[in-house]
Amino acid sequence: MNRTNRLPTISLETIPVTRLMTRSAAPFALLTVALLSGCAAPPVQFYTLGAPAIAQTSNTTLPATAPVLNVARVALPDYLDNQDIMTRHGDQLDRSPNGRWGSRLSQGVTDLLAARLGQDWPHYIVTTQPLAETPALRLAVNINRLDLDSSGQGALQADWALVPSDTHRAIMRSRGSFTAQGSVTTDAGKVALTRDLVEQLASRIDSTIPHP
Repeated sequence: MNRTNRLPTISLETIPVTRLMTRSAAPFALLTVALLSGCAAPPVQFYTLGAPAIAQTSNTTLPATAPVLNVARVALPDYLDNQDIMTRHGDQLDRSPNGRWGSRLSQGVTDLLAARLGQDWPHYIVTTQPLAETPALRLAVNINRLDLDSSGQGALQADWALVPSDTHRAIMRSRGSFTAQGSVTTDAGKVALTRDLVEQLASRIDSTIPHP
């Protein structure tokens, strides 16, 4: 009787391909994470022009007859009215890689102007918000130029109008040019230089507002 010689059955462990790939890729993944974390860019910093920190000089209650000065949203050239902090190099504008305005620049400038005027003229109710009543004066500001160049020279050109609610009174129109020098090597320096220019504008507008 012939017997068939059979080879013993050998059981091989089946290892999923995905497990092999995971084990082999793990060291490379850890190395990649380490390299990326070491090369990560600094976090983005957000800046304001400081309007919320400006305290009002008067704590007295204003009478119901106190005149209202409404500061309309400042108009800026389109290329400036965003959150980018920029420096000019001739015809080129360089955007800061890590600095941003906390809001659109037009809103930041409007808030600073209103805060300064409210501080300097405590007998007015100075607001940027629409009110139910017609304001005694409305301030409209148009900034034609607001540039910081690479040498640290800042320039601002603007015109503005004070529009009385009394249609029999003339609209008061003015314009001004302002310059300032400062450091633009850091975003904080650019913010400080911009604030200097806007505060010069606020002081000039302040001098043209009639005393109630």
